[in-house]
Amino acid sequence: MKTKYNILRKTATLFACILLLASCLKEDLSNCPAFIRVYFTVPTEGDAINPDHVDRMNLYVFDSEGYYVGEFIDSKITGFNADYYIDCSGLLPGKYRFIAWGGKDERDYITNPLPFEKGKTTFDDALLILEHSGSVVSTVPHHIFYAELPVANVIAGNNIQYFYMPLVQVSNTINIHTVGLPADACDYVFNITDCNSTYRFDLSFVSNTSDSFTYTAQCTKDEAGQLHATLTVLRLSADRHTPQLDIFNTTNGKTLYPTGSQLGDLIGLILSAYPKNNFETTHTYDIVLTFKGDPSTGMSVTISINGWKVKDQNNQLID
Repeated sequence: MKTKYNILRKTATLFACILLLASCLKEDLSNCPAFIRVYFTVPTEGDAINPDHVDRMNLYVFDSEGYYVGEFIDSKITGFNADYYIDCSGLLPGKYRFIAWGGKDERDYITNPLPFEKGKTTFDDALLILEHSGSVVSTVPHHIFYAELPVANVIAGNNIQYFYMPLVQVSNTINIHTVGLPADACDYVFNITDCNSTYRFDLSFVSNTSDSFTYTAQCTKDEAGQLHATLTVLRLSADRHTPQLDIFNTTNGKTLYPTGSQLGDLIGLILSAYPKNNFETTHTYDIVLTFKGDPSTGMSVTISINGWKVKDQNNQLID
């Protein structure tokens, strides 16, 4: 009985498709679904996008009035490159807004409201949020990427339409290395505290300083006892000095860095090292902290970021 029902259902669906295609063979194509391919262009300046970091793409479609129309999902991308596209065929002629979030986001990020409702959820309602519980992010999140096409004019016809969306990286890799620390048996963690977990679908921050949390990673030690750690953090900006960096000794409960008058202002450190840094195109920051002195009497530290020395307002090396 179930087999017979399935055959009848498939036959009815096929018949409906034939009728739709037959109507599109007439001169009036205004109500016919379009054949669409959406490609993604990548930056030619700054840090290159690692294809291995993009194995999933979610493309959201909003109509000209800002209402949610639907979503196209590809969760099995292999070998992401300039030839990759999402097939968005089936949209009716009209003007749309395309928004894409890509990466390995099935575990680390959620959208809100959940689920989006066709004809009800608006572009202004839509949010992307880093999935985290409490005030600590101890699992390093995957990288996340964003693309927007503000106006996609879909026209009817039998030809395939091609759209191109510039893909940008929203996340950053922060590596820390120490030099000159005396070897010890203590354990250390690398922390960055921020409040950058939520974004609107135009990629603007929904910044709430009262909703701060801490990215954290355990430091490893090399043969010389020097510390190494890596964190993935979300979007950094020159005008947001909220991210605070520290290295904490969990064995004795003391902060190794910042020390003295230093504040651990990550953005301030980057801009002190390289005032012309472009946060939109640079996404990897290698921070080397060189310690000098005796731990019992206090150690000084100089810092370099991506090979540039961090200086104070008087153009002197921070020490």
